[in-house]
Amino acid sequence: MARPHPIASAQLTLTHAHAGSVWHHIFLDRFPNPLGFGYGSTRFSDPRKTSRFGVYYVGQTFEVAFLETIVRDRRNGNPGSLVISATDLDAYVHVAITVSNALNLLDLRGGNPIVMGVPTNAVRASSHRLGQRLSRAAYDRPESLDGILYPSRLNNDDNLAIYDRSVGTLLAGARRKLSSCPELAPILTKYQVILI
Repeated sequence: MARPHPIASAQLTLTHAHAGSVWHHIFLDRFPNPLGFGYGSTRFSDPRKTSRFGVYYVGQTFEVAFLETIVRDRRNGNPGSLVISATDLDAYVHVAITVSNALNLLDLRGGNPIVMGVPTNAVRASSHRLGQRLSRAAYDRPESLDGILYPSRLNNDDNLAIYDRSVGTLLAGARRKLSSCPELAPILTKYQVILI
């Protein structure tokens, strides 16, 4: 039998995403619901095979949403330009996500994981195993957390992993083709991404 995760009994370091705060979500246009989510393996998804909870991800900035969704680890070992198909990019859309009610969140920024006894790889590793165990323990806490606030391992901007029980409190803005977003051009330049 596996030992309980440290989060199961730790004094939690909590924070809030305030009502009215705006976050960013980039996803494939073929999905009709901008607040939809799947049950695949992600950093903070439920590791169980059945009776799983869902997780919806948003980024603090357009930049981190782009990096987390489009670039990810494609730059690893590639110090030159990153070439991406314009057709592939055109399959994505962006929506602004507004928090309508304050979200109660586990705060994994800075030294907080150390204080709570959380392995640092739960937040930073490319493997999702430790993050999933942490999320399962956090989801089951009596505080009924709305999700997790954590730094992106790609650029350190904040991300939210919002549990399925709280997605209904989010408001999605207008759907915009990613390729037509004015925020995109400076990010492509900054990260040396070339569209062909």
